[in-house]
Amino acid sequence: MAMRPPSHIILATDFTARCDRAQDRAVQLAVEWNASLTAVHALSDVTHTDDTSVRDAYRKAATRNAHLLREELACTEGLRSFVIVDEGRVEDVVLAAAAKERAELVLTGIAGTGSLIGSTVTALARTSPLPLMVVKKKVLETDGRAAVASDLSDSSKPALMVALRWFGFRRLELFHAFDAPYRGLVDDKIAYDSHFEEAAVEQCRDFIWDVAGADAVSKFEVIAQRGDPVTGLQVLANEADTDLVIAGTHGRTGLMHVLLGSVGSRILNDVTCDVLVVPSRSR
Repeated sequence: MAMRPPSHIILATDFTARCDRAQDRAVQLAVEWNASLTAVHALSDVTHTDDTSVRDAYRKAATRNAHLLREELACTEGLRSFVIVDEGRVEDVVLAAAAKERAELVLTGIAGTGSLIGSTVTALARTSPLPLMVVKKKVLETDGRAAVASDLSDSSKPALMVALRWFGFRRLELFHAFDAPYRGLVDDKIAYDSHFEEAAVEQCRDFIWDVAGADAVSKFEVIAQRGDPVTGLQVLANEADTDLVIAGTHGRTGLMHVLLGSVGSRILNDVTCDVLVVPSRSR
């Protein structure tokens, strides 16, 4: 994984208002990191009809929207930006552009309604070999917190390194949810929980030391809580001014399984802040 922040960012956009927050975040990060930004639009609608006139209309609309976006991005001083339109499935077009541009991060907005993450976001989260940021919050001028959600497995190490290498200037947290076995059999549950919490905090600090060295331990506020990890992350996002949750794609608890198991899907759906999914083998 690169020792520095990304030098090239991909923004997956459908040219609608749903992607406005993702676009703002992509521009903010590109300027902050002095990175190039490529906005990618997949013209997937043309595959849904055999009517030539309809297909041409889709293409003309995409060309017009791409031109408008180029003009909009050009207004940001110092931003190196490009806009690509290609035909095919969204995940195929986006990841092909990322490979061609040697990008190191993909951003996208939320697609779908209610509590359901859209199929495009899910497909990207499942298949992207690069870190994927799902943007939910408006860009604010703040030094907000970034929380690494970790089960302390080897597969969650890249997520911690991304936090340090890309967002080390922020207030960093390491969040770990644990179970207290046989809790129902003890009378003093508060003392029992406290014992396991102290042990979990020490395990978290040892994990940080093992992954990034002794100096990194002081950069993280360790939060170890008994119970459901998604509920704990929701509290961080809503009450602790956490504006980014970083999670790996694998791990012994399936925190963000490659097929997006129940916990991973709930993080993407229910945590109100931005979520950065880091594959266990990011480059």
